[in-house]
Amino acid sequence: MTPRDPSTDKGIQVLGLTRFSVPSTGAFQVEHASLDERRAYLYDPARLALRFAWFELVTLPGIAAQKDLAFKIVVLMGEDFPEPWRGRMLAHVEHIPQLSAHFAPPEHHRKICADALRAHVDRQAEVVLQFRLDDDDAVAVDFTRRLRRDWRKLKAWHAGREGPIALDYARGLNLFARPGGKVEIVPRLEPFLGVAFAIATRPGDGHFILGFMHHLIWQSMPAVTNPDEIMWVRGGHGTNDSGTPARAPMFEMEEAELRRTLRKRFRVDLSELKAALRRGQTRQGAS
Repeated sequence: MTPRDPSTDKGIQVLGLTRFSVPSTGAFQVEHASLDERRAYLYDPARLALRFAWFELVTLPGIAAQKDLAFKIVVLMGEDFPEPWRGRMLAHVEHIPQLSAHFAPPEHHRKICADALRAHVDRQAEVVLQFRLDDDDAVAVDFTRRLRRDWRKLKAWHAGREGPIALDYARGLNLFARPGGKVEIVPRLEPFLGVAFAIATRPGDGHFILGFMHHLIWQSMPAVTNPDEIMWVRGGHGTNDSGTPARAPMFEMEEAELRRTLRKRFRVDLSELKAALRRGQTRQGAS
């Protein structure tokens, strides 16, 4: 008998993908003349130090604190991902059982992402809830539990339909790094942003989350978006390939409540993040 996949519970697999500096063709909005130039950009030590600061202090705390632990996140990296960063990432993978490292050669980005997820799909699952999570973003500690609960509510409605369905959570926080280690928190309502967002697929159906443009996914499949709770954090630090997050607040919250929300729902220690950003800016200024 095939052993039960730990990311599957009662027939529902929750499977995520985090791309971490993956040399590839396609997908990047920052243009490079060659793959070697792109690799040099992605593996620049100052850039990787910044990415790890956000990944370790914003992304990982909420992942480690998920209330439903039956999930898996594939951390996708280039096959030549350099030391000491490679060892640092593998230490996180060893410490957090839900993380799985996947190293890939430089091919087209969508193919690399599809192959990484395909290798971890539970063929015995009834449904695979696929999500994407950038290495400078975060999901709330109840995200994986919420995905399962909401899918159960939608299952009967989706029965008999062909193709995937999108589940989205529209309320979140933009987190901006400022000079001097300051951090600005901006409450936002943004549907189909790509964070706290998933598609429900069937094992082996050939659909993978990076095969769709998240902001236009409602044109390709049925989609449900829910704005009720703060479910995501998006990091903004001046090097976002997908563009600078919006700065205009869309609902009101006091500063103290915003800080409590970061701590309670995402386990983000704002003072620790500020200190790390100050250290990074000091090193850059000295170089």
